[in-house]
Amino acid sequence: MSKGGNSLIPETETRTSRVLFISSGDATAIFNDNRSNYKFTLEEAVVVPNHHSIVMSLIGAEIPYSFYNFVSGRNTLLYYQYNAVPGATNYVAGVVNPVTILVLRPNGNWNAVELADYITRGINVQQGLAVNTFQMLYDPIALKFKFIMNALGRVTLAMKNSPNLVEDMNEEIGFDLTNTPGDPFVEYVLSPTPIRYGYVNEPIGGTGVGLNTYLDGGGMPVVVPPNALDFLYADDVCDMSNSIRTLFIRSNLTSSSVLDSHVGGGFSNILARIPIDREPGEIINIRASDGNVHQLLLKVKDFTEIHIRLTNQRNEEINLNGLDFNISLKLDFIENKRLQMPDNIRQLVDEGKKEIKDIEKVDKDLSKTKKKKTKKPVN
Repeated sequence: MSKGGNSLIPETETRTSRVLFISSGDATAIFNDNRSNYKFTLEEAVVVPNHHSIVMSLIGAEIPYSFYNFVSGRNTLLYYQYNAVPGATNYVAGVVNPVTILVLRPNGNWNAVELADYITRGINVQQGLAVNTFQMLYDPIALKFKFIMNALGRVTLAMKNSPNLVEDMNEEIGFDLTNTPGDPFVEYVLSPTPIRYGYVNEPIGGTGVGLNTYLDGGGMPVVVPPNALDFLYADDVCDMSNSIRTLFIRSNLTSSSVLDSHVGGGFSNILARIPIDREPGEIINIRASDGNVHQLLLKVKDFTEIHIRLTNQRNEEINLNGLDFNISLKLDFIENKRLQMPDNIRQLVDEGKKEIKDIEKVDKDLSKTKKKKTKKPVN
């Protein structure tokens, strides 16, 4: 195929490209009451003949960073259990019971310190405990959250046995569901080593007191109250952007141009990936030099409608909370080069053998003719 700038646009006979500027504010139709999922209808159709193709690339975008990393229905719930007596995490049919829900309010872009303070205060208030009886802190050196009980009792975070694994913020605070050996807990007991922590799993049969695996903070036995802080650290670093790590612009025209690991390495409708390189409240910009590197060959020969979606890496729609975003699409028209099919090797060999036989036959015929001409006549 020839390069996009070297072929003539059929209608204009020029080597220029067409650029399509689209704003979600001009959408013909909006889906799910979300301006990041819309359809735009062109007054004039984009058409190329059969021997041409369309190469499309994103050459510009202005997206307001008005979306939230913590959104209701996705990651704003924390399920936990508080027991006034240590060592008594109760399970019923695979779920921590009784369980209390701490709701993160309001939706927004929380940072690690704010989230730790909110959960610390929320659990203590809900259970009627003194300030910092249960404590969650952020360790900026380890980039992890850490947990401790400073008075008699136990707090179990319902990670693997949460009633709602979809909305529980387990990965945000550092506990993924794959490698976590159970539900993390911290407790304070009246013993020479008062700070205890580890993981607890439901008992055989799924009902009753859980099975403890202690991973104590260690250190020499201390006198109550402890003179050293022994924390339960999260397995992984905190991931405040777990729900929205990157942005993707998707289109109905690009369903066979991009491969995506999220769908098993199959074809996806991704038009372009947008890195989040701005702070909340700012504008994420894509310049022509950023998007023009990746050019997508479209299979369609004409279109009048284009469907645009703005999603995260999980193909979940991004809510810009009432704000619009703009994109600029570059359309190049290229001429399809016809490639000659290579000859079959076996066929070439057979034809070669046939040519050799034909040449040998010609040689024999010529030899017979010469003999006839050289033969003397009989008197």
